[in-house]
Amino acid sequence: MLKVGVNSEFGNLKSVLIHEPGPEVENMTPATAERALYSDILNLPIARDEYSIFKSILNKVTHVVEIRDLLLNNIVKKPEAKNELIHALENYSKVQDLSLVLDNLSDEQFTKTIIEGIPLPQVSLSNFLKQDQFAVNPLHNFFFMRDASFSIGNTIYVSSMARTVRKPESIILDIIYRHSIDECCNVCLLSDEDESNITIEGGDVLVASPEVLIIGIGSRTTPEAVDRLIQKVSQFQDLKTVLIQELPHEPESFIHIDMVFTLLSDSECMVYKPLVLGENRYHTIKMDIDNGIIKKIAYVKDLLKGLHLAGLDYKPVYCGGGNQLLQEREQWHSGANFFTFSPGKIIGYQRNIHTAEALNKHGYEVISGYDFLDGNVNIDNYKKYLITIEGSELARGGGGPRCMTMPLLRE
Repeated sequence: MLKVGVNSEFGNLKSVLIHEPGPEVENMTPATAERALYSDILNLPIARDEYSIFKSILNKVTHVVEIRDLLLNNIVKKPEAKNELIHALENYSKVQDLSLVLDNLSDEQFTKTIIEGIPLPQVSLSNFLKQDQFAVNPLHNFFFMRDASFSIGNTIYVSSMARTVRKPESIILDIIYRHSIDECCNVCLLSDEDESNITIEGGDVLVASPEVLIIGIGSRTTPEAVDRLIQKVSQFQDLKTVLIQELPHEPESFIHIDMVFTLLSDSECMVYKPLVLGENRYHTIKMDIDNGIIKKIAYVKDLLKGLHLAGLDYKPVYCGGGNQLLQEREQWHSGANFFTFSPGKIIGYQRNIHTAEALNKHGYEVISGYDFLDGNVNIDNYKKYLITIEGSELARGGGGPRCMTMPLLRE
């Protein structure tokens, strides 16, 4: 059973949930890519090669859990859980004959179909003539595991997704978690069918400490959803401070706060300076919480000032270094999106060379993923280091290493 415990973005990682991209990434065309939330179609073989290195690094530093394995072993192989999943997807799709498609499949085929797209049952002329031949679309974005759920304390929060094409991810994850989680932990569903405007995604939620959250509001996360999350979290732990960062709705590189700000340790953070620390119209708000009640709410200068007021001091490292042109270019390719698996030990894209140089100037040794895996570098010689992975295709999907990971347990 899954144990959950996440009280920071940088604690020593004990287990992480991932999904390796597969044919669902290719189950789109240039005409449907925008609906699938892609600006272009990906080259799957290259994306898989890049992801394989990423996954191998994770396997070397922590216990890796595959969502496909949870789906197969904890849902598909258990008739009651399997029927619950089929019923939930029928309600979502409004197609009441999904069992006709799914019941005769082997367990492996069932698992594959859930992820790669459930075909419309060919039981009517209207279904036969529809251009879209899926009752439930392929989970094109499923490898960005952070978005559809996130962990705070010993609770997994299942996101309320902003885009229709991603809603099945939350439905599936909710059922998987409830059938997989340890009894000492919790699952909290944040979506509500009657409140489609209340949306929140995991890429917008950073855990600074057990008492301090950083949340982005923009194209995917609404203020109303933040209010709801504060109430939910306060039921399970003593939440004291929530810092809100407003984000642009465009361009797509600002989709979540973790595209402009990530925590590297208990004293350093990666910052896209023009938005987070620059003079602009996007505000930072500090909320003081007591037993789920907002006692004070006010604008503050920026996130670093807000963290300081919450008793947490951070030194920024700038995405792209000191040049704004380079900052803009590298932020576009997830240059501020790092996954921290231990304080000062992080994973990022190799292509963002100026960001890597900025980290190196702050004492981070830059190590290629290949050298890390081959043992060509003695990592014990370094207190802080960046492991780089190739990302020519993965970055084009619209996310980085933090987006592709869902931590379950940290110490």
